[in-house]
Amino acid sequence: MTGFDASIYRRLVETSPDGVALVDALDPERPVVYVNPGFEALTGYSAAELIGRNLRLLQGEDREQDGRHRLREALARAEACRVLLRNYRKDGTVFWNEMTVSPLLDEQGRVTHFVGHHRDAGERLRIDPKLTRDSMSGAHQPTTVAIRDDRLTGLFTLAYLEELLKRDWAVAQREKRSIAVFAVDIDALDLYNATFGRAAGDSTIRRVAHVVSGCLRRSSDVTARIDGGNLIAFAPGLTTEQALRIGQLMAERVRDLRIHHPRSAVLRYVSVSVGVYAVIPDPADSPASLLQKSQSQLQIAKKSGRNQAA
Repeated sequence: MTGFDASIYRRLVETSPDGVALVDALDPERPVVYVNPGFEALTGYSAAELIGRNLRLLQGEDREQDGRHRLREALARAEACRVLLRNYRKDGTVFWNEMTVSPLLDEQGRVTHFVGHHRDAGERLRIDPKLTRDSMSGAHQPTTVAIRDDRLTGLFTLAYLEELLKRDWAVAQREKRSIAVFAVDIDALDLYNATFGRAAGDSTIRRVAHVVSGCLRRSSDVTARIDGGNLIAFAPGLTTEQALRIGQLMAERVRDLRIHHPRSAVLRYVSVSVGVYAVIPDPADSPASLLQKSQSQLQIAKKSGRNQAA
C-alpha cells in the first residue's frame, strides 16, 4: 500500500473496538509499552496505570488458570496463541478476556514485542457451522446462533448457555421464581497439565465435566464449558440453600473420583471450587450480572481454601 504513514496506522489501532496491548518481548517481565483506548475501556485501567507493568495484574490473585499455562508456553516459544482468561477490571468486576497474542519480529527476524488483541467473551456469538446456504435460503438476513456443543466435553458452549439463560431469565422474572448459577473451576489444573501433560488434563476435564453435569439432572438444568477447566451451569427454581447443597455435592463427587494430583496444594487429588449464586430476577438485573456474581462467589471459594462451594 502507498500513501499511508505511521499516524494513519496508529489511528487504525486507536479506533479499534477491540483492546490492543503491546508488550516488550526482550524484557523478561514483559512490561506493557502501549495500550489503545479500547483496552482502557475494557479493563477500566488508564494507559498510564498499565505502561511498565505486566498484564498479569488483570488476573489479580486468580492465577491458577489453565489458559495462563498455555499463554506462558506460547510466549516462551515465541508462538501465536489464543486463550480465554478470567480477568478483573479496575473496579473488581469479572470478565472473560478472549485474547489473541502474536509475536512481532524486526528486520533480523528477532521477536521484539508481543501484540495482544482482547475482547470481552461475554459478547461473543458464533455462527453455527452446520448452517448451510440452503438452510438459510429465503431469509432476508443470515441467522446468528451459538455453536451448541463443546467438542472436548460434550457439554454446551458458553455462548449457547447464554442464549438459554436469557430465555429462562425472562420466564423466571415473569413467574417470580429463582434461578441459580454455578461457576466451577478445577483447582490447580495448570499444575496438573504441567505434571501429566495436555492429554491427561483433557481426560480429567471430561471426567470432572461429567460429574458436575450429573449433579444437575433436570431437563431445565444447563451445563457448559467456558474454557480449560472452567464450567458454568444454571438451574431454574432453586433457592440459595438448595443451590449451595448442590455446589457442595459437586465438590464432593469430584473428590470421590480420586484423580491423583501430587502438586496440588489443596489435597493429593483433583478438586474443584464452586461459586453459587441464586436470585429471583429483578428488572434492574440481567443474566450477565448473574453470571458475574457467580464468578465473584467462585473467588470467595478459592480464597477460603478451594475444594468447596461458596
